[in-house]
Amino acid sequence: MRREELKSESLQQHWDFYERAINNYSIIMRIMSSVEDGLLVNNIPKAFVEESFFDMCKIMVDDNGIIRQGLYSIDETLSDLDFTSIAMLNNGAGASSLIDDVFGYGILYIYPLKKDLRIIGYMVLGKRYSMDIEMKVLRELEIVCDIYNKSLLLSDNGRRREMHAKATLEIALEEFPDAFFLVDKKGFICYANKKAKSEFETKRGLLVGERLENIVPGVTHDIATEEGVRYGEIHYKSGDAYKIFKIESFPLKEDIRKGEWIGIIFKDVIGKKISEEEYLLKQKMESIGMLAGGIAHDFNNMLTGILGYASLMKKFLTNNPKLSRYAEAIELSAQRASKLTQHLLNFSRRQKKSTGIVNINDLLEDVLFLLKESFREVNIEKNLATSLPPIKGEEAELQNVFLNLLINAKDAMDGKGLLRVSTKRERHIDNKEFIIIEIEDTGKGVDEELKLKIFEPYFSTKQGGSNIGMGLYLVDRVIKDHGGFIEVESEKDRGTKFSLYIPILSGIVSKIKIEGIAFKKDILKNKSVLIVDDETMIRELVRGALADTGAKIFEAINGDEALKIFKKYRDKIDVVILDMIMPGIKGDEVLKELRAMRKDVKVIIASGFMSEEQREKLREHTIEVFLDKPFKDEDISRILVEVLSK
Repeated sequence: MRREELKSESLQQHWDFYERAINNYSIIMRIMSSVEDGLLVNNIPKAFVEESFFDMCKIMVDDNGIIRQGLYSIDETLSDLDFTSIAMLNNGAGASSLIDDVFGYGILYIYPLKKDLRIIGYMVLGKRYSMDIEMKVLRELEIVCDIYNKSLLLSDNGRRREMHAKATLEIALEEFPDAFFLVDKKGFICYANKKAKSEFETKRGLLVGERLENIVPGVTHDIATEEGVRYGEIHYKSGDAYKIFKIESFPLKEDIRKGEWIGIIFKDVIGKKISEEEYLLKQKMESIGMLAGGIAHDFNNMLTGILGYASLMKKFLTNNPKLSRYAEAIELSAQRASKLTQHLLNFSRRQKKSTGIVNINDLLEDVLFLLKESFREVNIEKNLATSLPPIKGEEAELQNVFLNLLINAKDAMDGKGLLRVSTKRERHIDNKEFIIIEIEDTGKGVDEELKLKIFEPYFSTKQGGSNIGMGLYLVDRVIKDHGGFIEVESEKDRGTKFSLYIPILSGIVSKIKIEGIAFKKDILKNKSVLIVDDETMIRELVRGALADTGAKIFEAINGDEALKIFKKYRDKIDVVILDMIMPGIKGDEVLKELRAMRKDVKVIIASGFMSEEQREKLREHTIEVFLDKPFKDEDISRILVEVLSK
């Protein structure tokens, strides 16, 4: 069998080499075919992306101070990555470099383009997600890049013989990707390239000869009078569009009239700003989720003691109705508090953004439960369809969508009114099945003109405050990313209804909880259970819950003590109830040591807070079940019966 595996591995390696060779040959042939046409900068990035595992390729060449560049990207990102940023990142190195986690990419490969010993440009290859690249693959890539570098030098030599330098400069300025102006000392525009005209030309068609400050809102006269290189940023609205430009101005000197002109570049950075705002919003939500999870964890430890002991008290107070009612009241209060912490934990876990199966009703239940204290004067009508199928998607992103829409609805009603939230399943458009989420308020509403703008970035109907108008833009994008769409019904002073359509994908099966295991406590008789928890009241609760089952109990207050007990009684212990967060050695390390000593011992993980990612890692070491805090005495017995019955 081992010989067959080696043979298969060898064949795979040969096939991988053959595939890479074909791809590299294809890139080289496309380089050769572009030399004569002088298209090595514009055309070749596409070849590298199509014939390699990279997602993006950008080529930048410094042609006597004018940067020529070509870009091809699967998701059209990094279009604003400039020559200076890459030069600083490469730190003047003459050799190629591989950099992890930069500019939103898992890996970035930078190859300096050289003429003799001078760096004249860069080829940048990006992969969205991090991956390990073998040394032989990097070497092959460097050879292909060397061939491109030499071809570029040959092409440039031919191009310079055919094209006059002045004509090249005029073409470069005219086709420059950013708006470029030449302004005289009095602030009048002397030249505007194609991008500047398309961006700033007025309805009268005037640009050259106008004062720059009259054309571009936010620009002042001193931009043309102050010496040296200056940087700035302006924000303004042009029609319905929100604009953000970074400005760089610099003097242009010539022999006869030194410093008469000022060159000004306007770089449109709205796309970059939107990405930054989106990232900050996501980070904020993740931080809130982490904080909620930490609070819920500590709260759950306390609730476990309250809930568990109240449950035990009821058993001993059956002959005292008054005290029994008091114990029951304590238990009900603890159960309500437990429900709140469970919603907090659900919220926190989803902010980890794990892709998987999403239950829309559960998401809405958690969000509405957490918001109800802030919605005290809002009457909420909830109608969630039963037996909705799950969908494939990002729980954190959809959770934030619902938060955004519900908070917007409350604000639109000034905190008072009727909020209807419903879900249903329908066939729609080409007979496809959708889950439809409807969120309807009785607030101010918007007219038809504003309704067309609400999903635009930086658009907001809210006045003042810190609102930046990104919420509904991100809501729309998330729903589109999930293959869906949004319908909006609204009238001025008559409320608004958002209908979110998310497609149901075939092949997703709901997770079914196994209930109703025969409750046979006698299976616990003569079984040995090791409880590992630093909370005394939790250990006592477990001991009390198992007092009449005939089970033998071992207790450990930390990981070190647990390992000592298990080493001594390894053949006698049947089940370990293991807490994750303890002083000293943590629960996951204890689990690894237990498995090293005995692989078949049954382990129950008890924790007040654990992300799905953490659970997946623990499952690698074979976990019978997770027992979420807070729990009652009957939960302990039921889980142990379930585990020992397998």
